[in-house]
Amino acid sequence: MKNTVDFLQILEKEASLQAKLEAKKLLPSQLDAVSSFIGRYTWQVLLFGSGVTALALECLKLWLREGS
Repeated sequence: MKNTVDFLQILEKEASLQAKLEAKKLLPSQLDAVSSFIGRYTWQVLLFGSGVTALALECLKLWLREGS
Protein backbone atom coordinates (compact mmCIF):
# COMPACT_ATOMS: atom_id res chain seq x y z
CA MET A 1 0.00 0.00 0.00
CA LYS A 2 2.87 2.38 0.81
CA ASN A 3 4.37 1.83 -2.67
CA THR A 4 1.09 2.83 -4.24
CA VAL A 5 0.90 5.99 -2.14
CA ASP A 6 4.53 6.87 -2.99
CA PHE A 7 3.87 6.28 -6.67
CA LEU A 8 0.78 8.48 -6.61
CA GLN A 9 2.69 11.27 -4.88
CA ILE A 10 5.46 11.11 -7.47
CA LEU A 11 2.87 11.07 -10.22
CA GLU A 12 1.18 14.13 -8.74
CA LYS A 13 4.50 16.02 -8.62
CA GLU A 14 5.22 15.12 -12.25
CA ALA A 15 1.73 16.25 -13.29
CA SER A 16 2.33 19.55 -11.53
CA LEU A 17 5.63 20.03 -13.37
CA GLN A 18 4.00 19.16 -16.69
CA ALA A 19 1.27 21.72 -16.04
CA LYS A 20 3.92 24.39 -15.42
CA LEU A 21 5.71 23.46 -18.65
CA GLU A 22 2.46 23.64 -20.60
CA ALA A 23 1.59 27.03 -19.09
CA LYS A 24 4.99 28.58 -19.84
CA LYS A 25 6.23 27.63 -23.30
CA LEU A 26 9.89 27.71 -24.17
CA LEU A 27 9.27 28.99 -27.71
CA PRO A 28 6.67 31.52 -28.83
CA SER A 29 3.51 30.17 -30.42
CA GLN A 30 4.57 31.59 -33.80
CA LEU A 31 7.15 28.78 -33.96
CA ASP A 32 4.66 25.98 -33.27
CA ALA A 33 4.68 24.87 -36.91
CA VAL A 34 8.49 24.73 -36.98
CA SER A 35 8.76 22.82 -33.71
CA SER A 36 6.03 20.42 -34.86
CA PHE A 37 7.92 19.79 -38.08
CA ILE A 38 11.16 19.16 -36.19
CA GLY A 39 9.33 16.85 -33.79
CA ARG A 40 7.78 14.85 -36.62
CA TYR A 41 10.91 14.61 -38.78
CA THR A 42 13.67 14.64 -36.17
CA TRP A 43 16.24 12.42 -37.83
CA GLN A 44 15.72 14.06 -41.22
CA VAL A 45 16.23 17.52 -39.71
CA LEU A 46 19.38 16.31 -37.92
CA LEU A 47 20.71 14.72 -41.10
CA PHE A 48 20.04 17.88 -43.11
CA GLY A 49 21.59 20.08 -40.41
CA SER A 50 24.72 17.96 -40.20
CA GLY A 51 25.07 17.98 -43.99
CA VAL A 52 24.75 21.76 -44.15
CA THR A 53 27.26 22.12 -41.31
CA ALA A 54 29.76 19.79 -43.01
CA LEU A 55 29.38 21.66 -46.30
CA ALA A 56 29.84 25.03 -44.58
CA LEU A 57 32.98 23.82 -42.80
CA GLU A 58 34.45 22.50 -46.05
CA CYS A 59 33.71 25.82 -47.78
CA LEU A 60 35.28 27.69 -44.87
CA LYS A 61 38.41 25.53 -45.07
CA LEU A 62 38.72 26.20 -48.81
CA TRP A 63 38.17 29.92 -48.33
CA LEU A 64 40.79 30.09 -45.57
CA ARG A 65 43.26 28.05 -47.61
CA GLU A 66 42.87 30.38 -50.61
CA GLY A 67 43.24 33.45 -48.42
CA SER A 68 46.67 32.47 -47.11
